[in-house]
Amino acid sequence: MIKVWDYNIPKNWKPATDEGWIWYLEKMIMTGNLRNVPKRMLKKYWHGLRLDEGNALLFEHYIFRQKRK
Repeated sequence: MIKVWDYNIPKNWKPATDEGWIWYLEKMIMTGNLRNVPKRMLKKYWHGLRLDEGNALLFEHYIFRQKRK
């Protein structure tokens, strides 16, 4: 069941705990709203995220791709 408070968080809100970051990152990825998601936090919590296979492959490439020279 979706809770109303899940989607009514302030724009500048940031999680304070590890569990909060995982919830926040999963929510942002699933809704496609990645504008305010720091890439360093995706790297830090990557192994704790519960994503479907398609999203996992997409973000694994986005986070860990090598820079071209």
